[in-house]
Amino acid sequence: MDCEKRLKKLIAILLAVASVFVGVPAHAVETKDGEGIYIVTGSEINLVARSSNIPIQIKNTFASDVVVHVHVRPTNARVSVPIAVAVKVPGETTVTAKIPVNAVANGKVLLRAWIETFSGLQIGKAVVLSMNVNADIELAMLLGFGGAVVLLLAIGIVRTVRKNRKLHEQQMREDSAVDLGMKI
Repeated sequence: MDCEKRLKKLIAILLAVASVFVGVPAHAVETKDGEGIYIVTGSEINLVARSSNIPIQIKNTFASDVVVHVHVRPTNARVSVPIAVAVKVPGETTVTAKIPVNAVANGKVLLRAWIETFSGLQIGKAVVLSMNVNADIELAMLLGFGGAVVLLLAIGIVRTVRKNRKLHEQQMREDSAVDLGMKI
């Protein structure tokens, strides 16, 4: 019996020590709508470059400043989000965090965004943001604009040459008529 009591005490001590070193999974700190610090959902985001920063608005209704990490995870592989961003949100204001993204392919992407404390505790619920990726449109627009400029330049040159040719021909006719002593 004495051995059994010692074993139970040892197990209890080991469990107590283990609970100190083993982390408890983080749960989201719930915030009521319009209270605390949270992500403000916006309209659809259009990405027209290979890499850019997407805007995510964070509202802080507390009176004091708060520093949080903003995380974004895409639902498919059309974009990659390399890092989370630390943002300082002053009290009773809204700040726009710029999250770097890289386009991999064109199409529609849903982004799951959430904020965490520095200790990794999620604040509020994650929000889903919609993004439309048109990574190659920047090059297409540049080529289209360049083509339009070249076309307008060519049309202007052709018109100028024709106008000068007509003026030159008319001047030649007048000069030859004067030489012959005739009037046109």
